[in-house]
Amino acid sequence: MNMRLSKKGWNNVLIFGVLLIIFIFNFSQELRLSSKPSQRHVISNDLTIVEIETPDYVITRAGRNWQSKPSMGVSSENLQHIVNNWQTIPLEVLTPQNLPTSNFILKFFVTEQIQPIIVQLHQLQDDQYILQINEHTFLSLPTEKLTLFLGK
Repeated sequence: MNMRLSKKGWNNVLIFGVLLIIFIFNFSQELRLSSKPSQRHVISNDLTIVEIETPDYVITRAGRNWQSKPSMGVSSENLQHIVNNWQTIPLEVLTPQNLPTSNFILKFFVTEQIQPIIVQLHQLQDDQYILQINEHTFLSLPTEKLTLFLGK
């Protein structure tokens, strides 16, 4: 069977084809945006950390080495691992929590921003830890990973 379409018929085919392509692109974009990551890093890999300030100590980059004040009794290489862990170890993303302001506040100074990135560490009653990066981002910090991030 030989199928022939008039100009009007081909225009309709073209219009429906374009609408179908627009729908596919729009739908795939919505799927990509709606799927939130189940894990993420505390500090983005794109940023360069130069200092981490905690209530107990400060880790500072001094040239190519790292030092802590007061001294944590840890080598510069181990301090480098602690700094790297904030950007390389993925943690589970939690649903937003309603937590009071924590007393344990970490400040990450990075070369790309004037203001530090402020992260709150919350300890729950059942010995669980939650890192609050902003009002919408909460990460679960298992107890066994705590020393990888804080070095103690």
